[in-house]
Amino acid sequence: MKLYYKIVVALPIIFSQLIALIFIGIGIYYSSKGALGVFSGEVGTASYPGLKLLHALDMFLFGFLFIVFSLGFSQLFLPESKLSNALEGITPNWLQVENFTELKLILWETLLTTLVVMFVEQIFKNEGHYNWQMALIPVSIFLISLSIFFIRKGETKI
Repeated sequence: MKLYYKIVVALPIIFSQLIALIFIGIGIYYSSKGALGVFSGEVGTASYPGLKLLHALDMFLFGFLFIVFSLGFSQLFLPESKLSNALEGITPNWLQVENFTELKLILWETLLTTLVVMFVEQIFKNEGHYNWQMALIPVSIFLISLSIFFIRKGETKI
């Protein structure tokens, strides 16, 4: 039963790492396209190398979100595994999670940063043509920020 538990928990961790690598690979692709556009003098043209760099940053942040998810799951569900012991020495202190609330807060903060970059990218893509759907991301940013505020406020009173 213990082996079954480890396999069930290890699958989301492994697939999250693979998804993170895919997003990081896409980010590297867009970074190289954007940097190539900047260095070849395409700044200010219709190819928008700066927008490609913003998209690359967004992809890196999505990859980071999946890395944080997999590290948090490995710390919560497999604390005595070889993977957790190896990662303990290289994981920064702010990424050490003790419970789901800490993991959720870290993931929400990472998601907020990703949403802000995504919104800036959307503003540049639309070139002044705004619609009501563009308001969904700032509203999401506000609601997640408000949730984080209330969770942190509730933690200090306990």
